[in-house]
Formats: sequence, structure tokens, C-alpha cells
Amino acid sequence: MNIYLLILLLVFSPLVTADGLQRLFTSSQERSELEVNRNKSKNTSSKAHKSPSYITLNGLIIRSNQATTVWVNNSNEIYQEGFMVKLNEIDKLTIPIFLSDSERVISLKPGQTVNILDGKVTDSFKKNSQHN
Repeated sequence: MNIYLLILLLVFSPLVTADGLQRLFTSSQERSELEVNRNKSKNTSSKAHKSPSYITLNGLIIRSNQATTVWVNNSNEIYQEGFMVKLNEIDKLTIPIFLSDSERVISLKPGQTVNILDGKVTDSFKKNSQHN
């Protein structure tokens, strides 16, 4: 009886074909197109990261047994649009900041702001005392 059921299922079941399946691996043409698109996105992303006009080092915490934390432009992200903070190159309280559009490195201490256009560094306490 089981054999008859098996034969009936095979006869009346739709035939399965591989026509609807897609290829698992890409062709050489598709791989080259993917590589071109990957390189385009790298080139456009590096040009899109324009440095801000001002960069302010808001704060710094250096711990002997934990990671160093730094706040630049009110954020603790070391990778920001247009620049990155080089935590591994901190010298005492001086923080090197790498500008991605000009490949220039600016060193700031906590409380300092740099004008990227002219390179002038000012201290926040000097700004506040001038207004009073």
C-alpha cells in the first residue's frame, strides 16, 4: 500500500525544475561591476567628509585601567565627519586631530577651539572673558 501512495504522489506532484533558482556565485562580469562600485563609494565617501569650520575639544578623561574618553564638538565619537581623533597619540593633555580633507593634524588641549580656515587656536576661557 505504501508503494502505491508513493507512486501516486510522484505521478501527480508537479515537476521541480531549477529554472526559477538563481545562481549562488557571481559571474566574472558581476564581480568586476561590484569592484567598480565598491571603489566609487570609497572615492565619493572620502570627498564627502568635509571638515567643519571649527573644532572644539570639550573634554578629556584619561584612565590608567580603562579606555580614554574624549569629547570633541560635544560628542565622544572619535570618528566624526571631516576628522578623527588619534587617541593612541595623546601626549599628556594634547590631543592630535586628523583632518581628512587636507590630511593635516591639529593638536588641541581641553577647552581649545581651532578655526580650520586660518588655523587659529583660541581658549574657551578667553572667549568668555572678552564678552564680560
